[in-house]
Amino acid sequence: MHGPRTTWLCGIIMACLAGGCSELILEPEYRFLPREQPYQYSDLDWAQVLRQHVRGGLVDYAALAGNRDPFDRYIALLSVTGPTETTQQFATREQRAAYWLNAYNALVVRAVLHWYPVGTMHDMNMPRLESDYQFRIDGRKMSLLAIEEEILKESSNDPRIYLATCRASLGTPGLPAEPFQASNLERQLAAAAAAALDNPNLLQVDHSRRTILLGQIILSRQADFVNFLRARRRGSTMYLYNVLVELASPAQRRVLQGAVGYTLREIPFDRRINDTATTKDMSVVP
Repeated sequence: MHGPRTTWLCGIIMACLAGGCSELILEPEYRFLPREQPYQYSDLDWAQVLRQHVRGGLVDYAALAGNRDPFDRYIALLSVTGPTETTQQFATREQRAAYWLNAYNALVVRAVLHWYPVGTMHDMNMPRLESDYQFRIDGRKMSLLAIEEEILKESSNDPRIYLATCRASLGTPGLPAEPFQASNLERQLAAAAAAALDNPNLLQVDHSRRTILLGQIILSRQADFVNFLRARRRGSTMYLYNVLVELASPAQRRVLQGAVGYTLREIPFDRRINDTATTKDMSVVP
């Protein structure tokens, strides 16, 4: 019998045989573009998608796949609006940062839906999510890495953006349940960072082994986090531990305050898709 998984794998193999898997261009559905011009950016459709299909940072991809119109309208709108195409709508750095943050998260979901149903975006035969997928956004083709550079530029290299961007896997931060907006950006970045540090896939404290276990997205960028806190506190001696205490929720901060001097270790990366349908008894894929 040929189920969805078999069909998906066959599709990957055929795509690789036809042209390789180094790059995949995901164009928007242009039929969803509004008729009125000039185009006006709005995050209302994205807010509806998040409200209806995101629970606890996880995405109900099956339900979204069956009700895609609001999502496809938003993806189409991203392709023709942005800091370059509709400059007047993005006069401040906060407006531009919010746009790029929302675009990043929405386009990750777009990549997942391209393959769905799928268990992981890290199959050896699949394009690399951050660099090999190309999307039409702000009037040009861009990868997620290029979008990340825009977010960093407009946020003055705020490393909390790494905790505010969802990267499709359970081993990365969850998808925020509301769009980022310029007027609330500082609050939303702080909330996203706290939520990420409450996520056991990204932070655990093991008192028996005197160890703080951290996700690779935090450990691999610890210098950025330390520099961020040093600039905020104007202190010369800062460590990743200080950053964790600073960014954590009140409950997690109390736990961390009982872990002074603990060794930092990496949590095994969970490659499974951040799908609400993910079963609890599936093993972590290293």
